[in-house]
Amino acid sequence: MIDIKLDQKPTSISIRYNGYYKIVLLLAIIKYCGYGKKASLELIHIVFWSLRNDYNYQVLLDLTNQVRKNLIPWTFEHGIDEVLALGLINEYIERIIVGQTLEIKITDKGNSIINSINQFDLFQDELQKIRALGIIPKSRLDSANKNWSLI
Repeated sequence: MIDIKLDQKPTSISIRYNGYYKIVLLLAIIKYCGYGKKASLELIHIVFWSLRNDYNYQVLLDLTNQVRKNLIPWTFEHGIDEVLALGLINEYIERIIVGQTLEIKITDKGNSIINSINQFDLFQDELQKIRALGIIPKSRLDSANKNWSLI
């Protein structure tokens, strides 16, 4: 008879799927791309979309640098609801209503997380990309998204 033994080995999961990694990106997006340390859900989704690959990033960077005036069709970030819930539970972010729009604001606790990340030089590639985008005006996003529609 053959004796088979199975050894369980840990499976490597990309850090891109880690909730706390996404929290760091969320906080950086709000701090560096939002106006007044707050950001709309649309802005959060589109910056996460841009971080998926270099082509998407270049599209958004060109929009922020006013090289282009419209966007290609983009998709929502999967799992952002869990990341927002994690941020709210840990009091890194808070929800506010501006006009009739729900926006996400970074709290002092969330700001201290980003400052600590910067102090220890963690996630510098991602944070540098987010910083390079700079503040993205809502009016620019609105006009860029008006050039295409769902048929």
